[in-house]
Amino acid sequence: MRPLLLLCLALPGLLCAQQACSRGACYPPVGDLLIGRTQFLRASSTCGLTKPETYCTQYGEWQMKCCKCDSRLPHNYNGHRVENVASSSGPTRWWQSQNDVSPVSLQLDLDSRLQLQDIMMDLKGPMPAGLLIERSSDFGKTWQVYQYLATDCTSAFPRVRQGQPQSWQDVRCQPLPQRPNGHLNGGKVHLNLMDLASAIPATRSQKIQELGDITNLRINFTQLAPVPQRGYHPPSAYFAVSQLRLHGSCFCHGHADRCIPRPGAPAGPSTAVQVHDVCVCQHNTAGPNCERCAPFYNNRPWRPADGQDAHVCQRCDCNGHSETCHFDPAVFAASQGTRGGVCDNCRDHTEGQNCERCQLHYFRNRRPGAPIQETCIPCECDPDGAVPGAPCDPATGQCVCKEHVQGERCDLCKPGFTGLTHTNPQGCHRCDCSILGSRRDMPCDEESGRCLCLPNVVGPKCDQCAPNHWKLASGRGCEPCACDLRHALSLQCNQFTGQCPCREGFDGLTCSAAAIRQCPDRTHGDAATGCRACDCDFRGTEGPGCDKVSGRCLCRPGLTGRRCDQCQRGYCDRYPVCVACHPCFHTYDADLREQALRLGRLRNTTAGLGSRPDLEDHGLASRILDAKSRIDQIQAILDNSLVSQQDVAQVADGILSIRQTLQGLQLDLPLAEEVLALPGDLERLDRSFQHLLVLYQGRREQFEKLSSADPSGAFRMLTEAYERSAQAAQQVSDSTRLLSQLRENRREAEGLEWQAGTGGGASSPQLAALRLEMAALPDLTPTINKLCGGSRRTACTPGACPGDLCPRDNGTSCGSHCKGALPKVGEALRTAGQVAEQLRSFNAQLQQTRQMIRAVEEATSQVQSDVQRLETQVSTSRSQMEEDLRRTRLQIQQVRDFLADPDTDAASIQEVSEAVLGLWLPTDSATVLQKMREIQAIAARLPNVDLVLSQTKQDIARARRLQAEAEQARSQAHAVEGQVEDVVGHLRQGTAGLQEAQVTMQGTSRSLRLIQERVAEVRQVLGPAEKLVTGMTGQLGDFQARIQELRRQAQQQRAQAARAQKLAEGASQQALSAQEGFERVRQKYAELKDRLGQASLLGEQGNRILSVKTEAEELFGETMEMMDKMRDMESELLQGSQAILLRSADLTGLEKRVEQIRDHIHERVLYYATCK
Repeated sequence: MRPLLLLCLALPGLLCAQQACSRGACYPPVGDLLIGRTQFLRASSTCGLTKPETYCTQYGEWQMKCCKCDSRLPHNYNGHRVENVASSSGPTRWWQSQNDVSPVSLQLDLDSRLQLQDIMMDLKGPMPAGLLIERSSDFGKTWQVYQYLATDCTSAFPRVRQGQPQSWQDVRCQPLPQRPNGHLNGGKVHLNLMDLASAIPATRSQKIQELGDITNLRINFTQLAPVPQRGYHPPSAYFAVSQLRLHGSCFCHGHADRCIPRPGAPAGPSTAVQVHDVCVCQHNTAGPNCERCAPFYNNRPWRPADGQDAHVCQRCDCNGHSETCHFDPAVFAASQGTRGGVCDNCRDHTEGQNCERCQLHYFRNRRPGAPIQETCIPCECDPDGAVPGAPCDPATGQCVCKEHVQGERCDLCKPGFTGLTHTNPQGCHRCDCSILGSRRDMPCDEESGRCLCLPNVVGPKCDQCAPNHWKLASGRGCEPCACDLRHALSLQCNQFTGQCPCREGFDGLTCSAAAIRQCPDRTHGDAATGCRACDCDFRGTEGPGCDKVSGRCLCRPGLTGRRCDQCQRGYCDRYPVCVACHPCFHTYDADLREQALRLGRLRNTTAGLGSRPDLEDHGLASRILDAKSRIDQIQAILDNSLVSQQDVAQVADGILSIRQTLQGLQLDLPLAEEVLALPGDLERLDRSFQHLLVLYQGRREQFEKLSSADPSGAFRMLTEAYERSAQAAQQVSDSTRLLSQLRENRREAEGLEWQAGTGGGASSPQLAALRLEMAALPDLTPTINKLCGGSRRTACTPGACPGDLCPRDNGTSCGSHCKGALPKVGEALRTAGQVAEQLRSFNAQLQQTRQMIRAVEEATSQVQSDVQRLETQVSTSRSQMEEDLRRTRLQIQQVRDFLADPDTDAASIQEVSEAVLGLWLPTDSATVLQKMREIQAIAARLPNVDLVLSQTKQDIARARRLQAEAEQARSQAHAVEGQVEDVVGHLRQGTAGLQEAQVTMQGTSRSLRLIQERVAEVRQVLGPAEKLVTGMTGQLGDFQARIQELRRQAQQQRAQAARAQKLAEGASQQALSAQEGFERVRQKYAELKDRLGQASLLGEQGNRILSVKTEAEELFGETMEMMDKMRDMESELLQGSQAILLRSADLTGLEKRVEQIRDHIHERVLYYATCK
């Protein structure tokens, strides 16, 4: 029975010792600390060390046995040295003190710290009257008593209380165990530290930490036992120990599960079974006893492991700039217990607790992909503009600039300052410029200091208005004086008031008004005859409202119209709020006005053609028509709101063609003086369009940047571009009207020519000569060669042009080597046919793309519905699993209560255990791990559904955008089929967009197929899991029914056991009575036997005595048989109790396993429920 109880007490410690370090505190296996360390053991008294000694012990009741003790040699058969207490010495060896010496101590002085678990000491000889066990944790400097032991604690240690200790400083006395049958020699002493601290409220780890740490151990025998004197010689009084076992391990503070020999330790025969000194540390700890954190793991304070909390040392975060750190309690307290590691010797010019910032005069390198050695780079401050000795910002590198210096490197003067020098304590000095006449954003040049003046402002300091200008104080530059030339004495006005010097009889700011009585403001006319009200909208006027003489409304800047009720050209929004348009409007407006002026001059030049009767048609009509077609083409391009770079280039080509036509007109028109200025005008027009082309490219880049950064900005840009395009189209329309007037003038000229031919007399010799001269001029051969791309040498004049103008050469295509207008037109027609075919193919591809987009949208909807159904299914499965697990835990608790009931018999326990073990639960690694690996593998491959769907939406939107752009390009291509280069460019752009859309749709399709495959795999895994849970639920339901039935049977068996116990008690009483009666009968029988010896024949009384003897022997046999049965029942009860303990341990492990499975399933269910 006692070994079983010891096993039960040692079982929890064994289980904890085998616990993995990854789950909390862990401890090395336990062994005998004395093995291999007997050289550290010493005794204060040993018999026979100097000479042989005799000791006597009691032998039998009245005899004495005396022996010799000779310990002078280590291995004497009768030597009793202290090293004999080791278990390796064998049962026939022991230690013994000298006779009548008290007190005596056994002391073990270790050379390292070890962990003690329990002490087992076998005594030999007389039992001591008192002893105490104490230990030291500082190599003998201080000692603490574990426990006092005595045969009579009151007399041996009167000041020490008895019982269990209640605190770490509470030391109690326990009685020594007595030998049975009154034996005085021998005995066992057992001290278990966990049992010693069983009444102290602390965890097992805390108990080991407080009591298990030893460097020295001492057993003090304080008092010899009283020896009874029997006979002449009393027995000897001494202390003796036959075996001392110190169970323990290396002391690792709960941070190691095994130990190794110290480096350089000699190997011996006991090395394999010896408890070694050095811990193999876990939890990022180090040291022989894992008493500190490992290097670079000092982010938290070191603490011993405690139960489930391993107190793992945390790694320091030094950002890769150090490999060592130390713990700082002040930093740990300042961070409210989150981190306390401070990095040592930061490299790469870093500093700080975590090497997180750059050193003085270094800043963070913002270059992507920079190596870790270049994390911090030196400051790049200009010594002239930076404050001497001041460091730059460690994060941005911004230098500390002097007062009048700016820039990241302090290398630029602030606006309004110039002359950066090292000697100037402020860096730069202020510009010596007038604040009224210089620019506000940059009053002077930064390097030279030259003042930058506003318009019409002069002077080295920009402090004077230019001649004939005034109003310097406006801050916008000076304005013209506008003095009346007729009524002013000079054109120079007062620079501050703007008042012109007037002649006598005139006044006003510009001397334009007569010095007479004027009408009041907002009226005009002669004050003598009566003033009339100004017909103006005074919300748009300024000053007096209208001119005092003419009544013309005086409009505010930005307003126009007869009544000042319209926004002026160049101002936007609606009246009366007129805001200046963007500066680019004025640039385009100036160019358009210049073109209008040039077209006006052209109209004036051609207006005189109808008044020349001596003109005749020399191919002018065809060339003018060609120029008209070019102008119409330019107008068509400008009318289009979507004007590309190719369109602008085509406009420039049209202008060049018109210029060439006009140059050809110089040969056959007698209007040389009128058209002499046209080539120059066209040249300027060409330069203007080239300038417009450059502006267009710049605006296009600006539009691309704005459209990529802000959609609203892109929309505003498009709106402004459309307005500018509409204005340009209006200008071209005006030019078209001018050309229409030119055509009318041409017709009038032709009519005049016909009238001159018919009405002037056909027989006139001058007219005939003029006709011959006009028929011979001009020579059209160069023009025909340019037109046909040939090399005609025969003269071609308006009067005679023999042969074909453009003979065919059976060529098919001239490509880029075409010469002449006609071959180029033919090549353009063929290219247009090819473009039309490409447009049809492009349209088919667009249709295919639209179908692909529709299919992807349908697949996306299907995947979303599948994911929603899967989420519902996972949520349902999670709820069902949680309910099943709750019921399982309840049933397991019921089983544990049933098995823990002391009245439950062994047969029921066996049946319940077999039923529990017969349940098919996925608790083996081959089943659970396989399912978990399958789910984890699928979860690892399963992409984020929301992310894929969002990407799919983006891809679909992108595909739609590309489709819209392609369709827009197709529309543009159809609208301008004559513009072959533009069409080809749009086709290329559309084809590239279509290919990009197809690639995007293919990637989207692959993503959707991947999601569908992963959803199918999740369903395949969840299907068996649901079946498994359903099967478990059914089995647990059957098992619960069986538990109820067994519980009912157990109650019946308990009742039967109670009755059997009563019967057994009655039988026991009867057996005792029978035994007492049998003893009496045996005594009577002995007496009768003596009498029979005296008398050989007793007659009838002898027969009766023999009969009684026989009955007594039978009764004695029945009694002995009953006693055997009771012993068997006791043995069965012990076996049942042991089975209960083992089954309870199995159920505990099974319950933990089920809880682990439940937690893991719960985590996976939560994962799939939230990972949509």
